Amino acid sequence: MASINPFVAPTSGNQPWVDQMRKTLKTQLSVPIDTPPLSIFSVPQILKDEKPQAYAPQKIGLGPKHHFRTELYSNMQQNKLTAVKRVIKPYQIPDLEDQVAERIKNIIPVVSPCYDSFPETDADAFAWLFAIDGLLLLDQLRVYLDKGFAIDEKDLIMLENQIPMIVLKEIEKALSANGEHVEELWESKFRYFAESNSPFLLSKETMEFDRVNHLLDYMYHSIVNNEVSRDVAFSKPGSIPVEKSAAEELLEAVIKAAGLIPGIKPFLGIIESIIKILYETDKEKMIQEIRVPSVSELSDIAGVKFALSTCEEGIRNISFANGTCCLPVITLNYDSEVILRNLMAYEKLMAKNSLMGGFGLELTEYVDFMCGIIDTANDVKVLRELKIIQGDLRDEETVKLFNGIGRSLGNMSGQSMLRQTVAELNKVYDNVPSVRIKKEAEKQARAVAKALTFLVSISGTLVLAREVVQANGSKMTQSIINIVTEHIAVLFRL
Repeated sequence: MASINPFVAPTSGNQPWVDQMRKTLKTQLSVPIDTPPLSIFSVPQILKDEKPQAYAPQKIGLGPKHHFRTELYSNMQQNKLTAVKRVIKPYQIPDLEDQVAERIKNIIPVVSPCYDSFPETDADAFAWLFAIDGLLLLDQLRVYLDKGFAIDEKDLIMLENQIPMIVLKEIEKALSANGEHVEELWESKFRYFAESNSPFLLSKETMEFDRVNHLLDYMYHSIVNNEVSRDVAFSKPGSIPVEKSAAEELLEAVIKAAGLIPGIKPFLGIIESIIKILYETDKEKMIQEIRVPSVSELSDIAGVKFALSTCEEGIRNISFANGTCCLPVITLNYDSEVILRNLMAYEKLMAKNSLMGGFGLELTEYVDFMCGIIDTANDVKVLRELKIIQGDLRDEETVKLFNGIGRSLGNMSGQSMLRQTVAELNKVYDNVPSVRIKKEAEKQARAVAKALTFLVSISGTLVLAREVVQANGSKMTQSIINIVTEHIAVLFRL
């Protein structure tokens, strides 16, 4: 809760900044709890623009980011207080709510680092905010465990709406007589909620609650850690060579020849920039995005079969062997898109900001893969008949879900098992004669289009260069110009 702008470097002898850093560190060290990692983020605007309602709670605002949103506060605050009473009344302990708030107040110095932005206000106000919202979350998880519903399940799982686990532990300690078995109590509540709302099967292994950041974090790790161990070979990013087209190679030869022309060097930078825009952008996309044919294309054209993974495997165990691609079950219902989007946003932001490591882009990679293999309702129908896709979401809505989630442009850390599977599927598909002929024709058409674009862009430059040569009257330079012109003529015939 520093008041000095953290993005402005202190000048020499800036004592207020020094004093504040010393005070902040001493305050955090005085709390007998390890400072948790940053794990609650404001969702980037680029994601919110795709579907704003998927990231902003519609009924329940939890924590400093949404507690005081006007429309949520006015409609829900009394319901929150009712839930608080419902939780603490059975204990019949005088001023129990004050005890809860006091425990939370003592750990506020290590709660604020959980958030990427934490507004400045009185510690008492924050203590009561977290006490009310934490007790509400406890109430809703209890009701969900007993009756199978909550006020709004998807609001509870939104990234910006998370309550840090250390707050929930302090609440449970205040409510329990001796503070024992706190983790077991939260484990059962988190587990039931996550199993009921996760689109994927969860790992059966018990989670280490000392490493759980919040409810969304629990669901995320329960999903990605559900795997059957297999040997996986990794390769360095970018180690797969990208083949150059004939037009691109010829353009490079033209550039080299043109470099010998006196006075043309100022123009070469422009030409090379154009080439970079035309060709390197596609290379980057090819490396970063997962490209794979649809279910219908793979099955109807390449004869690939699809099957439901055995042993309740998770997203890490997608495989392709003996002509069959095995996929884990995914259950899609009305709220599934909101949950998927927030899980992916959390994964991306943790991978970017985590100082401890341990976060890849496995879930994002899986969703990219599903975006690739699902183009039409028929693709969904095939997977549904095989029980790979389950749930109440209609086939057309499932297509919209995957087509509506933006494809990732994040760099993956290695050649994962899923990417190996995609490479094998593409190899089988590309080896079909009709596909190979079609792709070669498309490749040549793209090369011609790019070459023509290039030629139109630099035509003025070449004309100017010829005028420079004619003014100099050099026979050798004229010969070079003729060679360059002949090479350009070849481009039109590619």
